[in-house]
Amino acid sequence: MSALVVSDLRKSFGGLHVTKGVNLTIEPGERRLIIGPNGAGKTTLFNLITGELVPDSGRVMLNGQDITRLPSRQRPHLGMARTYQIITLFARNTIVHNVTLALLGLSPLRWNPLIDIKRQSHLTEQARAALEQVGLGHIADRPLAQTSYGERRRVEIAMALAQKPKVLLLDEPFAGLSIDERQDVHRLLMAIPRDVTMVMIEHNMDVALEFAERITLLHFGAVIVEGTRGEVVADPRTREVYLGH
Repeated sequence: MSALVVSDLRKSFGGLHVTKGVNLTIEPGERRLIIGPNGAGKTTLFNLITGELVPDSGRVMLNGQDITRLPSRQRPHLGMARTYQIITLFARNTIVHNVTLALLGLSPLRWNPLIDIKRQSHLTEQARAALEQVGLGHIADRPLAQTSYGERRRVEIAMALAQKPKVLLLDEPFAGLSIDERQDVHRLLMAIPRDVTMVMIEHNMDVALEFAERITLLHFGAVIVEGTRGEVVADPRTREVYLGH
């Protein structure tokens, strides 16, 4: 059974066709890279997969279950987590508090308006374990505002990993990072166990080629090339999209 299947997914905004019959089949444990120039429809595709946008037609299957019409808030309960191209965290709170909030979103305790999150030691322990996994355990109690951009990227990944996902969607996790920070995030992603299937969007193909086992190239909302690293790099359509010839 495939981890994630997208079938003939379509989305338009007015007369603009943003996603044009996209098909993807991603196997358990796979590392898939989705590339394409700006405006190719990569983030829109992620938003359709995660339920933040409703497709005009097509289907999304997660581990054999049809989730096409399932609200986005319910998808993490089925094993889907994601990060975002633009980081949205609570800068005034500590790192561990940010991760604990992500865990609270999956807990029945989230419905209690009187909950004191600082007293939920089991959630805090899980949050600290996730931060250890991304190499930030030693600064867990530091205010997020006192961290670097690269550390915030790792906090966001920790928030996703803390949810114990089966499928992890990464939207440009290297965006805005220095060379050293990219290396840190790359090592982190390579160390994630194979029981987590990962799908990464990346604008710059060179940054994430090592990560990918299979690559999907989007252009104007459609899949135009798909295959192994070697196949996609060698395809003349890839050169045309990125180099214009």
